[in-house]
Amino acid sequence: MQQLELFDYRKDYLFDNKNQVAHWYDILKETEDTISYAEHIDPNKGYAIAGMEYEEYVDVKKNRLRGLTYDQILKYLKSAKKEDRLKKYKALLKFRNIPFEADLFTWHNEDI
Repeated sequence: MQQLELFDYRKDYLFDNKNQVAHWYDILKETEDTISYAEHIDPNKGYAIAGMEYEEYVDVKKNRLRGLTYDQILKYLKSAKKEDRLKKYKALLKFRNIPFEADLFTWHNEDI
């Protein structure tokens, strides 16, 4: 797992893999006011819908975390199986009555 620090904000990759079909990665990151967890799939040219990129995400405002920290979220996500992370993270937030925004975002990248 790689951790990057940009402008004093954290970014942790929980999964990062590439093959001839796609690049997919899961990332937890923070900004000044938000902690975001996202799972990305970027198909390579000639596979699936080349250029169509996918991001399923959960955003939580830091001032709504009710004491939950970035490190606690990271540890929780790392302890879950990759295929269960998103579902379990949403369940944790709901259990703790922490409001969040979640969606599946797709876009087409003409450069691929």
